[in-house]
Amino acid sequence: MVPEPTVTPSEQPRLSSDLAGSTPYFGREVGGTIVTSADIGGFRQRHLIFGQIDRPGRVHIYRADCRAGERLRVQLLTPVLPAGGALTPAMALIAQSLPYSGEEGKLPFALPAGYSALIVPPPRGLHEPVRDFLTRVRYYPGPVVDTRTLVGGRCYIAVWSPQSRMGKYALHVGYRWPWSWRYWLGVPSYWWKIRGWFGMSRMAAFALLGGLLLMIFLARFVTRSLRAKQ
Repeated sequence: MVPEPTVTPSEQPRLSSDLAGSTPYFGREVGGTIVTSADIGGFRQRHLIFGQIDRPGRVHIYRADCRAGERLRVQLLTPVLPAGGALTPAMALIAQSLPYSGEEGKLPFALPAGYSALIVPPPRGLHEPVRDFLTRVRYYPGPVVDTRTLVGGRCYIAVWSPQSRMGKYALHVGYRWPWSWRYWLGVPSYWWKIRGWFGMSRMAAFALLGGLLLMIFLARFVTRSLRAKQ
């Protein structure tokens, strides 16, 4: 028997380290229909979706292939942007035969036959922001949806603003840590891209690179000096 999904107001414990172990996804071309939805790869590996509603009434829909009984976990995050422009949207998890479905009439689009939706409205208030351990950017933690599919097939996440507002938002999807070496090699690039998306300074990267080059220069200088004395 598949348990009913849990929808919690917010989830903060361990969120800082969980965010640091998440692969970023920047949706540049995200469609507003099931057909034009953007592929996010899956619901198992932890990843962060960074999106921006750039005009009133816009809907973003993301998709992934799911297996029967697969866990679907999504958390809504509101980024803390230095220059403002953050958005706290509504969110919906859409799949075939979810164990619970409600308020489908509040979706800004029609569902295909056989699909159901679990809708999460924008939270009424924001809690204490959480700082990402790796990038040092901050997010207000929002509602968490944690459920499972009854059958295999396509699963979707829809994001929109019921008040037709615009701005940047983020989603934390998945529950498994990335163990692939490709993730760890990409960490410097992730740091750079996420800081840029937030509009925050990336001078620390230049300082770190300068320090590394200085250490290499000093090491080579000391090595040459020791060789000259021999």
